[in-house]
Amino acid sequence: AVVSTQSTGGEMHYFRIPQHHWIDRLTKLRAAGFTTVQTYIPWNVHMPEENTYHFSGIADVYRYLELSQRLGLTVIIRPGPFLATEWDYGGFPAWLLRDRPTLDVRRNETVFMTEVRKWYEKLLPTLVPYLYHNGGPVIAVQVENEFGSNKPCDAAHYDYLHQLRDIYRHHLGPEVVLLTVDGDSHRLAKCGNIDGLYSTVNFGAGGNIKKKFRVQRQQEPRGPYACSAFFSGWLDHWGHPFNKVSADAVASSLKDILEFSNRSASVSMYMFHGGTNFAYMQGGRGDWNNETTSMYPRLWGKMTSYDYDAPLSEAGDTTPKYWKLREIISNYSDVYPVPKNTTKQDSGEVQMHLIYDILTLIQQVIPLHAPEMRVSSRYPLPMEQMGQNHGIVVYSTKLPDSIGLPAQLDIQLYGDRVYVFTATGDTPVQISSRNRPYTGFTVDEREVFILVEDNGHSNTGHVRYSYQYYQKGIIGNVTANGQVLEDWDAFLVSELLPKQPYGENFNFTRLWAMLSVPPSTENRYSAAGKYIPTFYWGDVSGLEGDSFVEMSGWGKGILTVLGDQFYNLGRYWPLAGPQHRLFCPSEWCSGPKRGLITTFLVLELEQAPSNLTISVKDTPLVDGPYDESQT
Repeated sequence: AVVSTQSTGGEMHYFRIPQHHWIDRLTKLRAAGFTTVQTYIPWNVHMPEENTYHFSGIADVYRYLELSQRLGLTVIIRPGPFLATEWDYGGFPAWLLRDRPTLDVRRNETVFMTEVRKWYEKLLPTLVPYLYHNGGPVIAVQVENEFGSNKPCDAAHYDYLHQLRDIYRHHLGPEVVLLTVDGDSHRLAKCGNIDGLYSTVNFGAGGNIKKKFRVQRQQEPRGPYACSAFFSGWLDHWGHPFNKVSADAVASSLKDILEFSNRSASVSMYMFHGGTNFAYMQGGRGDWNNETTSMYPRLWGKMTSYDYDAPLSEAGDTTPKYWKLREIISNYSDVYPVPKNTTKQDSGEVQMHLIYDILTLIQQVIPLHAPEMRVSSRYPLPMEQMGQNHGIVVYSTKLPDSIGLPAQLDIQLYGDRVYVFTATGDTPVQISSRNRPYTGFTVDEREVFILVEDNGHSNTGHVRYSYQYYQKGIIGNVTANGQVLEDWDAFLVSELLPKQPYGENFNFTRLWAMLSVPPSTENRYSAAGKYIPTFYWGDVSGLEGDSFVEMSGWGKGILTVLGDQFYNLGRYWPLAGPQHRLFCPSEWCSGPKRGLITTFLVLELEQAPSNLTISVKDTPLVDGPYDESQT
């Protein structure tokens, strides 16, 4: 069966919105006259490690479905397994990149499909009670995502889609509507659909709506017209201008869709509210047509903010676009009073204090308090192979006496940004990235340290490469004067911080022990202009409302916050822009159980301001200055 009534939907992802804000965002969607909420269900959120499942807090998808139904909304779910959506690895868990050299994602390949089946055996049966014919809110389920863009469009391509369709049918039954969505071209729609899946299209504002829907009708001779992702804005990358789409253009095209075919066409707006890519979960876009080497594409990291220029801002505030769209929708659906925007708070400057630099951490603190964060190997291992899926790893080795100094280092493959430094700081820190590779690494000491930060696993799925393409850390060998270096230690720095947005089950004992080490009085290299990555902390009191943490003056790093729990607010990079402030949700960033004391913990990789301050503001800044050369 196919839903035949007109549906007006908006996309909002529970995993990008703190749980205490779900009701506010869903209510604003319904108040604007929309009748359906659409959301992805990311494999990597709910299965962050092999055989480890997470369905609480920001990951409680069942609570999200129940709230949606309570507020009068139907739901379309999109469980993938591939999602794209500017999310790390397109929703695939990065642990797939561990011990699976034959892995071939989005293909009917044994290793990959074995893991897909295990995941769906866990997830899909739990969704059955939420299906519409069982009294729940879920009116349709999307299979895969824009699969027509995946290449090559051959027999094996379709075989994978057949396998997914059969898995979904097996677990969800014959009555549920299964959808696909693809771009508005005949080639994409044809390559993205098979019998038993209802084909829909996606597109943005402008252009000929009749022509766009003609693509869908070629795949689906009967049934309702549906645009499953009508783009309200666009995605954003570090080092690029913030993308904006005119509210008038979006409103005009929305009206055209809703009037189409005697008001029978359905639409879901992507995004209605974007939210935030907390922690390390923003994806990356592989620049497959502009490779920096024959083996290695560029990678443009997505911003932490997923504002998307959507009708509701990153912090859930109504925008002029919201009110314009609500006016359009009111001609097709009932609208309701709109809740007030949440209170925002400006707490001014926060004085930060140096804890210790990264060398102190790996030379003194980790051996004493967290020896499990050190991994030794003959050759450097990728990040995922050592059990860390995201963030930062520091590799170290000693050059043998047979290598003359100064020595030329060559790091053959890495993902995605490298900092090379030495123990004394006499060698200036040297930085390289996949976008702007530096080939002149020179060291004049035998003990060498290489910090590698990932900028998000690629979430683009239209080109097929081996799994090594997607790994992070040092992926190949490192040579000095042409000689392969052996005997490496790696320090899993990001194990010290929350790796997911949620703070449950975090190892506080280890954190407190490590932070109890007597602090340094200064960064031992900053005076010489040879800054190395360093930890800082600072307290602010009385923080109760939503806020935005200003990081201008700092370089690039990770911002975490301790209220009543420990949360990872995500990456900041004001040197690249255009985002300069990180969203700090009230319930994460206030500390009522700590006497309203909030502690910020910063890991700064490139530069710290002389006054060592951050600022808590009551307004966002996602469209500020940007500099592509920093990437």
